[in-house]
Amino acid sequence: MRSKKPHRPSPNERTMRPVFLIFCEGITEENYIHMLQQLYRAQIRVITHVEGQSICQNIIRKHKEKIRLKPNEVVETFLMYDLDVEEVNKKLLECDAVPLFSNPCVELWFLLHSKDQKTTISTDEVIRELKKSDAVWHSYEKGDFTITQKQVLWNNRLEAVKRAKLLKSLNNPSSGVYILIEKLEKLHDCS
Repeated sequence: MRSKKPHRPSPNERTMRPVFLIFCEGITEENYIHMLQQLYRAQIRVITHVEGQSICQNIIRKHKEKIRLKPNEVVETFLMYDLDVEEVNKKLLECDAVPLFSNPCVELWFLLHSKDQKTTISTDEVIRELKKSDAVWHSYEKGDFTITQKQVLWNNRLEAVKRAKLLKSLNNPSSGVYILIEKLEKLHDCS
């Protein structure tokens, strides 16, 4: 009796490559995501300037339908928003997407690249602390990154992941951006 050869998965069966669809409301988040897209060489589509009050499952569904996928691709959907507006938070939590929320703001995520932040903090205080945390942040302007700021964000990303994971999700302070970084790291390790 002849033994059967083991089934070898075809390339389509082996790897389901994700296309990351990331919704965000601001230029700061958009520019940060584009930086990650370039550095990780990942398939990321950014849907920006969708105000938190406007985001809903219907908008997410419509954008997902527009994406043309190859046979071995799947869409993973993320929401990258600040949790500094209480009435918007409930709407964000009702959406079927991976939350990358920062409380109070995305600059907290940047701050975690340089130092721990464990006590409640306002948006203005986060930006002040960010500018004090490292000389490269002294000239920080919302929505724009210098080359050296991008280097700090890249070089210290895994330290920021460790710090963010110690914070309680959705509380002030917290940032779920580490979830995206871990997914991108895993893809990067596999390629």
